[in-house]
Amino acid sequence: MDLLLQRQLRWQENNPDDRLALQELMLLPDEVEARLSKPAGQPAWLAQVSQNIPAAPPVIGRLAEMVTRFGLSEIERDLLVLSLLPRLDSRYGAIFAFLQHGEARTVPTLETGLRLLCPDNVIRLVRQASLGPHSPLFAHGLVNTPEVGEVPRELKISTSVYRFLMGGDAGLPAPCTEWLRPVADAFAPEWITALARGWHSDAPISPVMSLRGEPGSGRGAALAAAATVGGQRALRLDLAGLPAEDDDASIVLGRILRETRLWGTCLVLDEVAALAETRPRLFTPFLRQLAVHPAPVALLITTHAVSIWLGARPQILYEMPACRAAHSVMLLRQHLAQRVGAAEAEAIDLQALAQRFRLSPAILTQALEEADLYRRQRAPNAPLEMADLMRVFGLRAQRNFGKLAQRLTPKRGFDDLMLTDEVKQQLHEVLAAIRHRESALACGFARKLGDATGISVLFYGDSGTGKTMAAEVLAGALGVDLIKVDLSTVVNKYIGETEKHLAKIFDLAAADAGVLFFDEADALFGKRSEVKDAQDRHANIEVSYLLQRLEAYPGLVILSTNNRAHLDDAFTRRLTFMTRFTFPDAAVRERMWRAIWPERITLASDVDLARLAARAEITGGNIRNIALLATWLSFEEKAACVEQSHIDQAVRRELSKMGQMWHA
Repeated sequence: MDLLLQRQLRWQENNPDDRLALQELMLLPDEVEARLSKPAGQPAWLAQVSQNIPAAPPVIGRLAEMVTRFGLSEIERDLLVLSLLPRLDSRYGAIFAFLQHGEARTVPTLETGLRLLCPDNVIRLVRQASLGPHSPLFAHGLVNTPEVGEVPRELKISTSVYRFLMGGDAGLPAPCTEWLRPVADAFAPEWITALARGWHSDAPISPVMSLRGEPGSGRGAALAAAATVGGQRALRLDLAGLPAEDDDASIVLGRILRETRLWGTCLVLDEVAALAETRPRLFTPFLRQLAVHPAPVALLITTHAVSIWLGARPQILYEMPACRAAHSVMLLRQHLAQRVGAAEAEAIDLQALAQRFRLSPAILTQALEEADLYRRQRAPNAPLEMADLMRVFGLRAQRNFGKLAQRLTPKRGFDDLMLTDEVKQQLHEVLAAIRHRESALACGFARKLGDATGISVLFYGDSGTGKTMAAEVLAGALGVDLIKVDLSTVVNKYIGETEKHLAKIFDLAAADAGVLFFDEADALFGKRSEVKDAQDRHANIEVSYLLQRLEAYPGLVILSTNNRAHLDDAFTRRLTFMTRFTFPDAAVRERMWRAIWPERITLASDVDLARLAARAEITGGNIRNIALLATWLSFEEKAACVEQSHIDQAVRRELSKMGQMWHA
């Protein structure tokens, strides 16, 4: 500021007629002379009030951090400080307005800054030549951003830079960003340490870290924990949420890169593959910016996605470790005990929750708050129950399959199944496999099986024998939804499209926790044929791809077919269970006849259900259709009950669809 005062004194000497106006604007001449003889190193107004301000503890200089992080030269550093002055006190704006001969020009121009900071014209020209549009001060938008390829005329400091220098906290630089939060004890400490060691580097440009795992597996929380080890925060950027116009999106990306460098933040990129594929005009310059971005960068990659390489920058891949049920139980017990107490936490079947749902550490606190809201809906003082937690985790697990699959909420249980004891026993074995799979893997089977840890079931038998209903009952027993795949939307004649649809279904279903059900599976899982053309080769590739996904799927997959012989032999060898739904015998058919009628429907006294079961060799689906039609006929005649004649007429119609005759 002594240089500014010298400029003021020189102006006074050369313009004596304007001395009065100058005195009203700034210091009196005697005061200027006194200041020049004994420079205080700070503004006079600050000296007057500093004695009333308590001494601040020593802090790390943020200006020094900025110079290091952005590689500012000495002249760029001084120009940045000069641009800061009008924000500190409006009287600096008055000085610049006076020096620049305009009352409205309270922000210093680049020309004014160079005149103030350079002792002679030669040095000023040298400094000016070094300040091109690609200088860090301008290229990163630390002062007002000029047009592309131009140097700004005014040195107006960026608001975020001003906040940083004044000791503020970092905010979100764009709507498509969020701060990632670490979760205590969510991951093994040694794994987080290894993750941080691979991310934080002493090199000028740290390696890019790719973290592969499923959405909802806690990838963000893991990266946040690794960033915390290095004393940093992690900012997630959803590239799919960028503005639609590339020019607008480019400005947002530039601002985010500036903010992460400014605050020393780790940058986590999500949906990189989509940006590279759909917006190459935006992705290519973004790669160039990332190549010289010194802050740590990470990529979130789904399990089966292809890795994306960010130019020549070194890259390291980490696999997200599977969260075993035992660890999920431990986390859930800790969170529950803090909320409801240890006794109530032990009363809930946490093992069943951990087996049915992916309990992401990042959402446990919020999920338990939501469960508490459902508890209050039941009764204000009611204890937290398993049903409250099942509802919350079930809702959070739901994924949108679009037209590829239909979500069915189970409504029927084992009591509604009219099957042989042998089939029911096999269904209970399937449930036992699901419930105890994690325990078996933890005992050493994980190493023995490799990736083939999936549990798959084949239901085969005639139409109407209860295959779909059995799938619904299994899903209901597990407390999850049934995800019924619509094969008409999955199978596509164009090469590669079917695999894309299947990959999406398996990825979504894995996060959904639902039971995946392929009805009429022979249309998709048919036998592989001898390769005669490209179409045959592609069809065989689809079958091989399905085999891989079936073996690695973490939940339960049910295949249903009317004809087992149509399925490829490779499936039958690798399926965990195969259950045959036989044609019901007379005893089973009689139970079906007695169970199909609702309580409010009355049968005539002469209706002989045992005789019907013995004479009509039909399935449960046929019996359902007959009972419904007989009820409609009785309503049409305004009869007091369903009579034998109504049932005979309904049986006749149902058998005629099958090409059979009925004689009452």
